Amino acid sequence: MSIGRVSEDAPAAGAARPGGRTARTRAAVLDAVLGELEDAGYGGLTMERVAERSGVHLATLYRRWRNAEGLVADLLAEVGTREVPIPDTGSLEGDLRALAAGIAGLYARPRYRALVEGMVAAAVRSPAA
Repeated sequence: MSIGRVSEDAPAAGAARPGGRTARTRAAVLDAVLGELEDAGYGGLTMERVAERSGVHLATLYRRWRNAEGLVADLLAEVGTREVPIPDTGSLEGDLRALAAGIAGLYARPRYRALVEGMVAAAVRSPAA
C-alpha cells in the first residue's frame, strides 16, 4: 500500500465502529444515565453528572448527545431493543398484546421504571423528544 492511499478494508472517515472504544463509551454513558435516573430522577439528570459517573469527558457527551433528552432517548431505544423485542405472533392483536405486556414488564422492574418516567417527562418538556 502506498502512502496517501486508503486501504479498502479501513472504515470510512467518520464511520462509527460497532465495537471497541465507541461501544464501550456508549455503554458506560447509557449505564450512567440509567443510574442517574434511578438515583436523582429525570429532574436531577444533567450532562455533568452523567459525565462524572461514566468517566466520559463532557465534550464527548455533547458531541454525541445534544442534551439530557437525547441521552434518555438513546437509552430508551437501547433498552427497548434489548428488553422488549418486536413480537411476531402472526396477528396484529397478538403483536400489540405481546408488545404491551413487554412494556408493562419493563415498567414493573424498578431499574427501568425510572427510564419510562424519564421518557414521559422528556416528552412533556420537549415536543421534539
